[in-house]
Amino acid sequence: MSSGTVTELYRYPVKSLQGLACSSLQIESEGVAGDRQWALIDVETETLMSAKRWSRLFEASAGEAGIDLPDGTHVPYQSPDVDTLLSAWMGRPVRLARAGTPTERSYEMTFDPPDDSAEYYAIPAPAGTFVDLAAVHLVSTSTLAAGVDARPDLDWDVRRFRPNVVIDAEVEPFGEDAWTGTALRVGAAVLSVSQPTVRCAMPLRAQPGLDRQPELYSALDDLHDNHLGIYLDIVEPGRIAVGDPVTSELSR
Repeated sequence: MSSGTVTELYRYPVKSLQGLACSSLQIESEGVAGDRQWALIDVETETLMSAKRWSRLFEASAGEAGIDLPDGTHVPYQSPDVDTLLSAWMGRPVRLARAGTPTERSYEMTFDPPDDSAEYYAIPAPAGTFVDLAAVHLVSTSTLAAGVDARPDLDWDVRRFRPNVVIDAEVEPFGEDAWTGTALRVGAAVLSVSQPTVRCAMPLRAQPGLDRQPELYSALDDLHDNHLGIYLDIVEPGRIAVGDPVTSELSR
């Protein structure tokens, strides 16, 4: 890749809740500052709650100070009633937990995403975090546009894929996969590309303003073996802003 530009940035304060479009992100050694800083824990199973299984999570929004439930109730993260209110909303006992403890937790997902009744399996998250696999998720506008061109009957809204970073780059559709094993300088940060992103049930889920779309799974499989975007690890922390350049940095 010769050059590119950051066009959109996102941060998700609570795992699987609606997040925030940002003008900049601070990349720290352990991840995007404030990203997946919180998560709901199922009290019965002690698992991380993810919209991969609990699609209702998509109906609430997470901001700087707290959670906004679908009925308009604002729940501050530090409220003494936070667990009670979230449990009432989810219809089961849950608690709000903060990332950072070394305890390893798992989330649940199915390997047959279009079928909500399929068996779910426990997948461990990296210890001390609430991310699925990697600290940063990136997609290119050319890849999203390729989906629209191939299947204009489907909705390829970027919110379905929950990236941290969206870039406009001189790359063929799905060409970001070829960066695996190299590193990119994005603004002031250097990020190593670990692998393409395998898609799960998340893009198929209904969200505010987005209908449930199970057909997207087969479309992704036909287009690019169910991959879209890349996962990145952090080599050098730094600030990323919309409009920043993206360049090849080094071989890992």
